[in-house]
Amino acid sequence: MKTPSIKYFIYLSLACLASVAVAQSSNSVLVTVNGVKITSGQLDQFISLAMAQGAQDNKELRENFLNDLVVREAIAQDVRKTGLLSKGNNALKLKIAEQDAIMGLWFAQYLAEHPITEAEVRAEYEKQVAVSKDPRNAKEYQISQIVLSNEAEAQQVTSELKRGASFDKLAKDKSIDKATAQNGGSVGWILPSQLSSPMNDLVVGLGKGDVISKPVQVGSVWYVVKANDIKPFVMPSFDQAKVNLSQALLQKERRDAIQSLMKSVKVTPGVQ
Repeated sequence: MKTPSIKYFIYLSLACLASVAVAQSSNSVLVTVNGVKITSGQLDQFISLAMAQGAQDNKELRENFLNDLVVREAIAQDVRKTGLLSKGNNALKLKIAEQDAIMGLWFAQYLAEHPITEAEVRAEYEKQVAVSKDPRNAKEYQISQIVLSNEAEAQQVTSELKRGASFDKLAKDKSIDKATAQNGGSVGWILPSQLSSPMNDLVVGLGKGDVISKPVQVGSVWYVVKANDIKPFVMPSFDQAKVNLSQALLQKERRDAIQSLMKSVKVTPGVQ
């Protein structure tokens, strides 16, 4: 069984604290937990949220949510008794989880006002169909990268690789792109046209297992890139690609929402 993450327990703690804040006086008492009332009003609120997500109100659903409310209240009581939230950096973790929840609500509202339409998804698909016809995109490459802050470090890494050093280990130890570094530099499958110049042209010349002969500068950083695998690119059907395209557009919409908001935000440096 998979062990729940710390974020799971943070969210659960938030829910526990929220549940005890619900007004109880005007509702019938369903059960008590160490003397604390769990009311029909609290249960109805949970049921309403579930129904908004498509669930059907029935006896089994109500029993499950009532049991959940009991567990939440029991945990909330234990948290208060043990002072768990004041230990270590738990208060900060709880604050971050609350901020994450607020950001999620904010973006959900933005998305409701700027929905991603089927026409937009199809238009994105047609763009990719056009890109797939570029001769460079006849193959797709499973690549890994090591990103360095300067040319000297990039040359050093390249020299170590030529002497037989592990690309995976060097990526974990040296790459400043932490998102890919933790996976040994893996970027996944990608088309040459999705890479910045001159990387897009260099990757086409790589064979399976090859590393580019010398580091490449893109913007202010330097890249060392390896082609782990290569395969012919087959453009999926619209139905096959729709989910991934929708997710990509969703992430773009999120970035656009943040950029739009930040244009109206005044950020000034603090006094040193």
